[in-house]
Amino acid sequence: GNAGVVVADGGAAADLYALTGRGTKVVRLGMGTHVWPGAGGTVWVQSRAAGSGCRIRQVGLDGRLLRAPRRFPCATGSDPSGGSLGLVVRRTRVVDPRTRRSVVRARAGILAVAGKSLVLLDAKRLSLLDAATGSERQLGWPSELPHVDRPAVDPRGRYVVLAFAQPTGPNAGQALDLWLLDVRTARLSRLPGMPVFVALKRTSLAWTDDGRLVLLGESGGRDVLALWRPGDKRFRLKAVELPVRDAGSDSFAPLR
Repeated sequence: GNAGVVVADGGAAADLYALTGRGTKVVRLGMGTHVWPGAGGTVWVQSRAAGSGCRIRQVGLDGRLLRAPRRFPCATGSDPSGGSLGLVVRRTRVVDPRTRRSVVRARAGILAVAGKSLVLLDAKRLSLLDAATGSERQLGWPSELPHVDRPAVDPRGRYVVLAFAQPTGPNAGQALDLWLLDVRTARLSRLPGMPVFVALKRTSLAWTDDGRLVLLGESGGRDVLALWRPGDKRFRLKAVELPVRDAGSDSFAPLR
């Protein structure tokens, strides 16, 4: 909500920086391969260990080292963040980075975690697992598009926007289909105007802290910003100009 993390020069030795105060202050967090939010204005930083495996450390957004690096299973998945539960490792487990204990073991790959609810993906079958009770509900496959893209989890833990994609190439057109999952009711509903034609590698999703979904990407050769809130009948659209991203990431972080 009031800070973001920038990764410069990705890969095994990326420089990590925190942007705080709405981007007015830059603090170096050290180096690592991945970074995820922690509790109380902190982040967990993963780096490669000597030989094989990974190490993890906890760092404050002011740059202070809070927990020294230690061995940890390499986090995996399209979004390894397990929210308040921990980090997703080996695609089917959620591990608490503080204790290194498994808190959830799932029967299928973990696609997203919202609060204590996990969206599981098994081939082309989606289900919703309640980590507190162990109960699981089938969701089906709501989209006509055959692949999943990276989902976006509401920071309040109620909603997950599931992204379905058709990466058929620029000549045939690439399509994106977004569906809202309410983890309290397991209800799926299609977002207005979907599916849409976008450049998938130049398009990404994120939630703001006050419950708005932000889509930032490229459609029809133009850079577009789209805003939507659950219950809205349409997206609010605006043309924007983004920096050249030939070899960069399409991800972004709303600062409020």
